[in-house]
Amino acid sequence: MSIIAREPIEVLAMFKAGQIKPRQFRWGMRTYDVRRIDLAFSERKGRDKLSYFSIYDGTNTFRLAYSTEAQQWYIETEEALL
Repeated sequence: MSIIAREPIEVLAMFKAGQIKPRQFRWGMRTYDVRRIDLAFSERKGRDKLSYFSIYDGTNTFRLAYSTEAQQWYIETEEALL
C-alpha cells in the first residue's frame, strides 16, 4: 500500500488559451526542464480545480499538480506504507 506525498515547488509555466503547460520546475536545490508532457488531466475537489501533469525531463518522470484555489504547484511522490 502507498500514500501520495505532496510538496510545494516553484514552476515556470505557460498559460495560453485556457491551458497550462509547465516548462521548468525547481525541486530542492535542483532545476528540471520539462522535455515532454506525457499526460495531463484535471479534477474538481469542491471549489478547487486540480490540474495534474506527468512530465519527463529526459531522464526521470515526475507528477506535478497545480491547485487553482491555492494558486500553488506541487510535486507528488508515492511513499510506501509498511
